[in-house]
Amino acid sequence: MPNPPRTVQTRSVDDYIQAATRDNTRRTYRGAVEHFEVDWGGVLPTTSEALCRYLAHYADTLAHNTLKTRVAALSQWHQSQGFIDPAKAIQVKKVLKSIRALHPAPVKKATPLAMPVLEQLDSHLNAECRSDIQGVSLRATRDRALIWVGFWRGFRSDEFTRLLLQGIEVTPHHGLSLYLSRSKGDRHYAGKHYPLPVLNTLCPCVHFPFNETVLN
Repeated sequence: MPNPPRTVQTRSVDDYIQAATRDNTRRTYRGAVEHFEVDWGGVLPTTSEALCRYLAHYADTLAHNTLKTRVAALSQWHQSQGFIDPAKAIQVKKVLKSIRALHPAPVKKATPLAMPVLEQLDSHLNAECRSDIQGVSLRATRDRALIWVGFWRGFRSDEFTRLLLQGIEVTPHHGLSLYLSRSKGDRHYAGKHYPLPVLNTLCPCVHFPFNETVLN
């Protein structure tokens, strides 16, 4: 008796549409829609006039970029549900422009760790790497790799989670090449290689298990 044909699972159109939007963007947009409905008391679908009132209400309490994100989220909601997009109205764009002019705010930047602090941390982990306790030494080796790869390449935590072993290429005497299939700056999901050269000090390559292959 012949075996029944195997069912091939294929991705739906919705799956691909979902994949085109980053997880953190979806969360941000959901929060924006909830803020409009729950916190402000707006009704969806909405009008451009209501959207302008919403922006004016939060003009002096929310950053301009936050308001732009809220408008983008509400725009996406209306388009995905088949309603007229109120964010395309000229008055909405004028209100956003006026808010930026009347409520200027400096761009907030995170304070980076000073090099002496990083060197002190690396010295501590280096001592743990020589521990006779395997779990301690392995964890310290991993942490050193994360710190210096992240420091020299500026990787985000979500980019680290997408770094696969098969995406790491070793070039003896030169260093490493790390491949990320998706990163913050890769808007077209083309993937990108990030070189990590061998350095005389604070070298990220020596923290990998195959450092002998790289350096010898």
